Amino acid sequence: MTGVAPAAASRVLGILLAAGVAACGVFGPAEHSGTNTALVDSAFAEAGRQANLTSLVVVRDGTVERQLYLNGGAADTAQDVRSVTKSVVSLLVGIALDRGCLHSLDQTLADLLGPLAPADTAKRGITLRQLLNMTSGLGGDELANVDLYNQWALASDQLTYVWDLPLVSAPGSRFNYYSPNFYVASRILTQACGQGTADFARDVFFTALGIGPRAWETDDKGYTNGGAGLQLTPMDMVAIGTLVMDSGRVGARQVVPSDWVRSATTATVATTATANVTGYGYGWWIGEAGGARYVMAMGWGGQFIVVVPSKRLIVTATARWQGVARSTANAQWLAIDNIILRSIVPAY
Repeated sequence: MTGVAPAAASRVLGILLAAGVAACGVFGPAEHSGTNTALVDSAFAEAGRQANLTSLVVVRDGTVERQLYLNGGAADTAQDVRSVTKSVVSLLVGIALDRGCLHSLDQTLADLLGPLAPADTAKRGITLRQLLNMTSGLGGDELANVDLYNQWALASDQLTYVWDLPLVSAPGSRFNYYSPNFYVASRILTQACGQGTADFARDVFFTALGIGPRAWETDDKGYTNGGAGLQLTPMDMVAIGTLVMDSGRVGARQVVPSDWVRSATTATVATTATANVTGYGYGWWIGEAGGARYVMAMGWGGQFIVVVPSKRLIVTATARWQGVARSTANAQWLAIDNIILRSIVPAY
């Protein structure tokens, strides 16, 4: 064990602290009737063959059933989980709505950003809802062309860059995955709540989950990137998954409103834009695996939080992506996605 998992109020992390978490290896499953242990064994064996996998954790009903750490990964080692960041930002929006910083998902950019809003009339009418469910029409299809993200990330003024792009569809008309939607959402949180998104997250979210200080990427003006760049440990990801499974609660404390968790994890738009999913809510993917509905936070290169409420099952995974060839990162993302959704989830 390379350290101690963060202290937490959640049942899952309490159990982890009591049991201890090893830095490498596979730990045998707790016995549950109906679990296909041979399928789980096969899934973990396949995971062990993934050259860049750093963690794979399975938690059922508050008990860690399996965990695997490779390539420098450990329960308490944080790494950039890419678009899992979006799912966290979605939960922060729910808290901001509950606290009155934000008033409605149908507030427009003109209302929310004032002088920072785009000049174009159609863009000014884009709503917070459309940013969160990727129907704003901004940008392009990032899933088909990852260079669109890099072009935005390297821009000298990232907000102006987004405003200067032509709309690819009428706002509200079509799902179009583009990470800067969540950068804009982060800028909205900063303006509406009076503090940077990372600080807001610390004060109203991370502390309640027992998650300590975490690095989070900013632009060159110091604004938090809501689309990617948040660093989390595998145990942080388990804690977030547990909160979602428990309808926004950490123990007896309601951290995120339950109605927001329900809305964020309900498909608002149909999509088959990525493997094994059928819809997208607000920063969360939705699908079915092993005959059960799941919700998922997912990041480039193989970062996952999969929550299967009916099975009381949480599966998280992380993988190295920096310095990895694009084709390799894409292949390992798909491979880990299949390991979780086509083997592990159906096994329970």
